[in-house]
Amino acid sequence: MSPIDNHALSLLRAALSSYATISLPGEPGYSIKRWAANAERQAALVACPATPQDVVHILAFVQGRTPYESQEKLDVAVKCGGHNASGASSSDGGVVIDLQPNMHAVRVDPEEKLAYVGGGALIGPLDEAVQKHGLAAPVGVVSQTGIGGLTLGGGIGWLSGQHGLVIDNLVAATLVTSRGDIVSTSEDENPELLWALRGGGGNFGVVTEFVFKLYDQRPDLYHACLTFSPSALPSVADEINAWLADRCILETGLLLFVNDPTKQPILLMHLLYNGEAKEGESKFARFEKLKPHSYETQVIKYTDMNRLTDAAASPGDSRIRRGHFVPVTSAGIPFDLMRTTFDTWHQLTQEHPAATKSIMMWEFYSAEKWSKVPSNATAYVHRNPTYNVNNIVRWSDPAFTPGALPVAKAIDMAFTQARSNHFAPHLLVGGGYANYLDIESQNTSSNMLHKRFGSNYERLVQVKTKYDPDNLFCKWFGIPPNTSAEAS
Repeated sequence: MSPIDNHALSLLRAALSSYATISLPGEPGYSIKRWAANAERQAALVACPATPQDVVHILAFVQGRTPYESQEKLDVAVKCGGHNASGASSSDGGVVIDLQPNMHAVRVDPEEKLAYVGGGALIGPLDEAVQKHGLAAPVGVVSQTGIGGLTLGGGIGWLSGQHGLVIDNLVAATLVTSRGDIVSTSEDENPELLWALRGGGGNFGVVTEFVFKLYDQRPDLYHACLTFSPSALPSVADEINAWLADRCILETGLLLFVNDPTKQPILLMHLLYNGEAKEGESKFARFEKLKPHSYETQVIKYTDMNRLTDAAASPGDSRIRRGHFVPVTSAGIPFDLMRTTFDTWHQLTQEHPAATKSIMMWEFYSAEKWSKVPSNATAYVHRNPTYNVNNIVRWSDPAFTPGALPVAKAIDMAFTQARSNHFAPHLLVGGGYANYLDIESQNTSSNMLHKRFGSNYERLVQVKTKYDPDNLFCKWFGIPPNTSAEAS
């Protein structure tokens, strides 16, 4: 039996704007597809609003508020790009508010260097829109990622070294609260809400528009793609540390442990220089001297920058993603940490052929800009300079599903144990980058939330209590409101 009340549904359909859609299972427009197959849930209804007022009506419907009293309260999830394996953008038997179909517009003000971005926009179209004006928006690294989840979790990518995290460039937003208020927030208007949206997740309402600072950006960049055999890891690790010690802010890169099409392990590097090709060629020649299996260079358009890893991050298949920080120190990244992680990843992906598409990605985005922001300036508390490590276990065979999490945990354990041998405990506080913590994001224990939000947690509870006192939005590191404060 459907949990949807037909009378309330007919009222909702009549109340929505002409471009908004409501779809039940089996109807055109009903889609529960997600980036990760294991994040898909069978929603009772998918609502695609076109205006903030549409969101007001949908939120009233899912809570059985006037005039939808005949509708029992339903679970609700908000989807932008759905580029997460946690299931936070899905609902099992409830309502999905899918912003992507109708609320994805991007408007650029080139004089003020601002982008007004719909809550359902994706990175790729945003890149296209801003580059038409010779501008850049610091975002993530995969073109089909939604701006909403990326931003609310912090947001890191190729340009973070130059311009900071995505949240550091968020200057305003529009949000619909659980009580149906349409709230604008900026440094001058409801500033505590803007503070919370800068890393506090989707705990406070449905963000229908983000406003971002933009920066002058050349139309092309220099890109080098290299592959090495695993036996080259010692020399590659040494050269990476030497490069990290003396690179400029325009240089960044990734190192991936992947299996090639023949299921043999390789080291894959992406290096990017935001400048002239000749300069980039000179700066990355140090890696060519290591005699890689392949060394391909090209001048790419800015609009292709965030498509470099699209193939590795293609939608479909099931995934578990777990993230870790590696402290930035003058000693660099310990080779033992890389070797132990590679050996464990390789062993487990060979022992479990269903997981051969799994990857380990080391992200060398400079922390120089964003680590200078005080930890209490935004809800995102993790401002110590770090690199990210992204452990993604990927599989398509349903029979492997019960074994996927143990494999992910075994890789994690090998990594964290090796890391603890080389870094002081005070440098290892905080776990990993929130947008890479799919499993952990469902854990709302007090210990987990304090670990995630640190000294900012109590302030976040205050904002949560003001804007979502009924705890409607609780899918991702759900911060509980202070119910005693609400009662008083």
